[in-house]
Amino acid sequence: MDYGAFASGLGIGIGGIFAWIFKGVQQSFIYALCTGLIIGLLAFEMIPESLRLGGWGVFFVGAIAGITLFRCIHHSLDKVTIITRSPQKDIFVRTGIILTISISVHNFPMGFVLGSNIGSELAGAMVLTLLLHNIPEGIIIFTPLFLSGFGILTWMLCTMVVTLPIIIGSLLGQFIDISFPFLLAFIVNITISIILMVAIQEIFKESIKQSSWMYSLIVGMVGVGGIYLYLTLS
Repeated sequence: MDYGAFASGLGIGIGGIFAWIFKGVQQSFIYALCTGLIIGLLAFEMIPESLRLGGWGVFFVGAIAGITLFRCIHHSLDKVTIITRSPQKDIFVRTGIILTISISVHNFPMGFVLGSNIGSELAGAMVLTLLLHNIPEGIIIFTPLFLSGFGILTWMLCTMVVTLPIIIGSLLGQFIDISFPFLLAFIVNITISIILMVAIQEIFKESIKQSSWMYSLIVGMVGVGGIYLYLTLS
């Protein structure tokens, strides 16, 4: 059994349940809070992980590649009439799709490292880490999708999509007895920059439109602080 995939899927699924609960809350609050959760997750979890793997040089190269990829994805989605008749819901759908793709990409190197260390004490710690840090990722992914009107089938589908790279990476990690820290860091950095661009350009901007700079900033800081406490206590 691939415990990494199970832990990742369980964490994403739990996050989806929280997102479903939150969907009745004021949208500007949810957007600002999600922005804070994303920035907190990047600052306290993903960026330190990337720097440990590849250092600042790989970080900047990966960030540039990620921003370029985000622009391409964003431009492609802008050409597609997405699924709904509401421009507001189209923003939700586009945000959910980009976040799902980004976190799926990030999960591949996580699965690879887990597969390479299977049977070690590190593997057990990584499984727990996957479970815990996928909960806020699930909230981040599913909140815009649920606000756009999607339901349980989308929850199940996106959970599988995000979990699949863990399985593939873990299988490859078991058979390839070598690590590529700079390559893994490059992939993580692409993900980091895409997620950050989504947070600022799609989510936080929408919160400001519906409320104000000050309100969005305060709620966003609450999200950042929540992630810090969550990761510290876990």
